[in-house]
Amino acid sequence: MKNMLKIFSLTAFILAIPSLIVVDWFYKGYGILMMFALITIGLVFDQIIRMKYPRYRVTSLQNYHMNKLLNLFALTLFVQAPMALIFGNIYMYRLGFWLMATMICSGIVLNQIARIRFGYQIEIGEKEKCQS
Repeated sequence: MKNMLKIFSLTAFILAIPSLIVVDWFYKGYGILMMFALITIGLVFDQIIRMKYPRYRVTSLQNYHMNKLLNLFALTLFVQAPMALIFGNIYMYRLGFWLMATMICSGIVLNQIARIRFGYQIEIGEKEKCQS
């Protein structure tokens, strides 16, 4: 499962730039949307790998998973915020700015909730790395 997620993640990252070129060639202006979508998919798969297969032992596995899940949503909001700016302004004046600001602020709030409410600690011991 871990190897499949790595392959999906790398594939999404590799396809991001060619998709920008091909989609922009046929649908002018939408190539950047496809590129950011594929980058987001690659980041999501990468974060799922980190969430399901931690490198170190942690004290509270439930808190660790919730922390990583909230940070995954925050990361998605941060990465997609420029798309809100670009395509929001197409539909209404200044809508893109407010959508982007809302997405960034929501991401910061999610990040702080994850940090404060779902904190975890890395266990330090004889074997620091998990056996995966």
